[in-house]
Amino acid sequence: MTVYKLPEMTVVALPDRPLSIALGNFDGVHIGHRRLLQCARDAADSIPGCASAAWTFSALAKENPAVPSLTDPQEKLRQFAAAGLDYAIFEDFEAVRHRTAEEFTEEYLLGTLSAAAVICGFNFRFGRGGTGDAPLLSRILAVRGIPLTVVDPVMAGCAVVSSTRIRAAVADGNMETAAALLGRPFSICFPVLYGNQLGRTLGLPTINQNFPVGHIVPCRGIYACVCTVDDRRFAGVANVGIRPSVPGDGHVNCETHILDYSGFLYGKSVRVEFCTRLRDEKKFASLEELKTAIEADIRRTREYFADKHLL
Repeated sequence: MTVYKLPEMTVVALPDRPLSIALGNFDGVHIGHRRLLQCARDAADSIPGCASAAWTFSALAKENPAVPSLTDPQEKLRQFAAAGLDYAIFEDFEAVRHRTAEEFTEEYLLGTLSAAAVICGFNFRFGRGGTGDAPLLSRILAVRGIPLTVVDPVMAGCAVVSSTRIRAAVADGNMETAAALLGRPFSICFPVLYGNQLGRTLGLPTINQNFPVGHIVPCRGIYACVCTVDDRRFAGVANVGIRPSVPGDGHVNCETHILDYSGFLYGKSVRVEFCTRLRDEKKFASLEELKTAIEADIRRTREYFADKHLL
């Protein structure tokens, strides 16, 4: 178990005070999840000496690539802090997977974590084999006089907001839908790595970022994006793909030209927010054609941001 104090995001001991705990995987920390986090804050405010917390798993879904993660642990922490929580508790799945629903609730949730109030979603499952659900959790907690808030589904259009819907939107390159469901643009924030320096030779320097194993990769293509560097925001053009116009190993990464920026970024983590997909990735016959296409992408990106207030 790792406990973070928010918003500082520093690792601390488990607080010696009662907790109002929102339970969930929270992949994406989307607008439905934010409803749970707000309920945790509200419950904590109603209980003297109580603090609010989110409880979730610490690992990316490396063992199941068919269900890639929308957010890594650092992004979850950032979103928990933005939601105004006091603590975030990250638990290793292996540490709790064999507990029965009763053991998880009585020994872990009430015992170890000192839960004074619990919040979960309507479809929350827990305990060995996922046998526990919200009605069972309510019955167990009621015996101890602990309140449970079960948050109803949050709707967008005619469907429930879910991480599954957001993954589908990102995989399709539909960043507008992803942003509506997340409550913010889909983004990555990974270290900048050394590339082949081709962009510099074209007069269009880029940053290169790799997607961690188990993290979702957007639909290959060119995107208008917002890049955050040292708290400054810039428009950018991002290529998610294999860069077919230059020799390579076929590895998919994110290569971004940051507009109107000049600086050394290797080793830093840069946030790239994907706003809209401009076109498919394409192989060009020459570097001159590639440069012409990138310059057209830059013009389209400037036009896209001209009447928006995102920078």
